[in-house]
Amino acid sequence: MKALTTLLAERAMQKMEQPADGLKELRDAAQAQITEPVVDACLFSRPTSYAGNTVATHFGPIAGVLLRKSREIRAGGLPQHFLLAVTAEEVIVLERVITSRGGPIGKPGSEVARWKRCDVGVTWTPFGFLLKVAIVVNDECYQCSLVKQPLNESFLRLLSDPDNMSAAA
Repeated sequence: MKALTTLLAERAMQKMEQPADGLKELRDAAQAQITEPVVDACLFSRPTSYAGNTVATHFGPIAGVLLRKSREIRAGGLPQHFLLAVTAEEVIVLERVITSRGGPIGKPGSEVARWKRCDVGVTWTPFGFLLKVAIVVNDECYQCSLVKQPLNESFLRLLSDPDNMSAAA
């Protein structure tokens, strides 16, 4: 049985219109920080769960600190929010700082990592209204999450295929 929050989020996402230009806003934000042409970009977050958040609120600040640290470790040290930008040869990780005044894609941060596309493997599974994503680079696994919607799944297919050069649509 799905949680009420998952049902509400899924119902709200079904009513939302997909942007006609795909992930162009994110692609443009990444292009402003990268000199090579960006094929596409997508916003990711560290792994999360409703149950973990609930437990952390009930057991005080120490539980919250431990939960955040475990998520940081599972994400391989990647920032809380980050853009994955795909170029012809590389996948580039750019930190995003999400604030109330930063807009939906946040403010630009520093470049965190750069990997060759041929070295990147990705798998994902649905998890309520999210996708649990595992990015494997040279036997190191980075776990993260992403909102479940067709554009993001299209981006994951682009990320998983080094020969694919078409933006998510």
